[in-house]
Amino acid sequence: MTRSIKWVSKGMGFALALISAGAASAATIYDSAGFELPRFVAGDLNGQDPLQGPWQSTGSTASTAVVQTAVKQAGLQAVQLNRAAIASGDVRYAVQKPLVNPTGAVAVDWDMNVTRSSLPATSFGPFMGVEGYDALDNGGAGPLLAGSLGVDATTGEVLYQQTGTGFLLAVPGFTVGFGQWNHYKLLLDYNTNTYSIFVNGGLKATEPFVDPGILDFTDAPLAALAAAGDPASLVAAGTAYYDNYVISTVVPEPSLALWGALGFVFVGRATRRGNER
Repeated sequence: MTRSIKWVSKGMGFALALISAGAASAATIYDSAGFELPRFVAGDLNGQDPLQGPWQSTGSTASTAVVQTAVKQAGLQAVQLNRAAIASGDVRYAVQKPLVNPTGAVAVDWDMNVTRSSLPATSFGPFMGVEGYDALDNGGAGPLLAGSLGVDATTGEVLYQQTGTGFLLAVPGFTVGFGQWNHYKLLLDYNTNTYSIFVNGGLKATEPFVDPGILDFTDAPLAALAAAGDPASLVAAGTAYYDNYVISTVVPEPSLALWGALGFVFVGRATRRGNER
């Protein structure tokens, strides 16, 4: 089965995941406070929260992110992210929060509600979710991708990226409902150079960092990206709502950390390396 640019075989993989069973020390790096007033007002997300941000976009100017009041998980406001139905529609919105050589892990938490997209049976996406980057002092390598977590807006599959290739992998046998709020966590572990993905508190996968040489953390953008390379997938439009976005550092208590084995079957779809910034 091919999902995009080239054939990717199905196979068995095993990963070890560090599961925190209890308390951990944590420090908040950025808290959107639910995208509420007075820090956020209805309208374009670009430039908002200037004292603790600001939020800035990269990618397509046809795609948008707006603070709105119609759909929210809590409070009065949330962000609506839209990918335009064009091949160049990929877009990211982020706040820069550089951490040099972080110890422990960086956690990105958010609530997300994905609207269903309609594509042919052999097409996918778009990917609606969050990525984690190291864009600090990488020379010619540019921004390096640590990990990603999102939802395929056509299938409801939970997606993340394979180390080394950047292929999008789907968590087997698990989907989320459209038009529903779910809680997501992207956990970047700088001690083990791995990242873990969680949905509603449940661990779904652990994978080595996508790109090699990652030492730092700079940002974790809201992202709307093409999820496969066929023509219909490249021009897929998508919408997702984000609320309660928080970045924090986490240092699990050693006595409360459990090592567990997670087995999974993956189906890869070759995402364009150009999807990374």
